[in-house]
Amino acid sequence: MKRLLGLILLLLLAGRGLAQGIPFGPGEEIQFRIGWGFINAGTSWLRVKDTVTVRDRLCWQIESEARSNEVISKLYPVRDRVLSWMDVRDLTSRGVAKHLREGSFKRDRVFEIDPEGGEIRQLKEGELHKQAELEHHVQDVLSAFYWVRTQPLEVGRELHVKAVDNMKHYELAIRVLKRETVKVRAGEFDCFLIQPLLVGDGLFKADGEIWIWVTADERRIPVKMKSKIFIGSIHAQMENYRPPLEVELPMAAEEAHLPARRREEQRN
Repeated sequence: MKRLLGLILLLLLAGRGLAQGIPFGPGEEIQFRIGWGFINAGTSWLRVKDTVTVRDRLCWQIESEARSNEVISKLYPVRDRVLSWMDVRDLTSRGVAKHLREGSFKRDRVFEIDPEGGEIRQLKEGELHKQAELEHHVQDVLSAFYWVRTQPLEVGRELHVKAVDNMKHYELAIRVLKRETVKVRAGEFDCFLIQPLLVGDGLFKADGEIWIWVTADERRIPVKMKSKIFIGSIHAQMENYRPPLEVELPMAAEEAHLPARRREEQRN
């Protein structure tokens, strides 16, 4: 039960000109307040850290972080961090790393996703631990959400995406349920309400218990999230938003090691 609560906290992490129509980029940070029923449980962040090269592919480095607050941490501390590397050209995952600290539970896992080589590989202390066949380009649990942000949304539409999590393949369906105005700590926003569902067994139940509100503008910013679980309701609302830097993409691979702000200064 404790690990499930930690997973839901992690899932609820979940301005300037757009770079080639992509609604996010280096420097973007979204901060959320996490609640469990009427209790303030902690804070989470979604960040696009920078661009890096992964096996000669230029990728966004996306970070998800969740931290329980001081009160909850006395009962059940959560310090979770997930990194995803998303290809800037084909918008698919090239790898994911999970660093989970939930109560007494501790786990660190790193996965390389190699669609050209047809493999997904789990690394342990930098060495190959497991490998499995990969039949197509896929998303991980974090990059899948950022992929959704790049898609045109309309009420009644359903998106499908292939994904992997912990070496297991699944198909994720995203339903656009309705459009409505949502008021959160950061303000009031015109939003689409979307619902992620699994086609078959996997991370999300087929009957659907997670809802995400994203802005109906070109940014598709997540401003509110909610999940019903057997011990109550977990919810998140956006507190602060920092827009991405104006970075021209695609960039030369040799530029990927430079911080985004330095690249912007050089171009100016």
